Amino acid sequence: MALEDYLMPGEEIKYQSGESLVKYGGKDYKLILTNKRILLYNSRGLVVKKDDIITQKLEELQGVKYKEKGLISKEGLIEIQGKTLIQLSGHAASMKALYQQIMQFL
Repeated sequence: MALEDYLMPGEEIKYQSGESLVKYGGKDYKLILTNKRILLYNSRGLVVKKDDIITQKLEELQGVKYKEKGLISKEGLIEIQGKTLIQLSGHAASMKALYQQIMQFL
């Protein structure tokens, strides 16, 4: 299945993380922001592809936190607080851009 198969009626993609993937729970995901949700998406498997998707409704967001760690190779960390806590990590520059995009929806 393609990502578009998981969008709800009237849901529009506003931002995609592109080539830079984010880490969540030790796995890499493409992050997609829509007008209704945050989606973490990846298609896994070499021969038989299976979709792996995690979502959080924007209306349920309670807060977003950004921080960096590391001296030479900086890593950006984003914590998204909703019904559950989503902790994302990745390259600092791409995570900072992602944080700025998420903040537009709060």
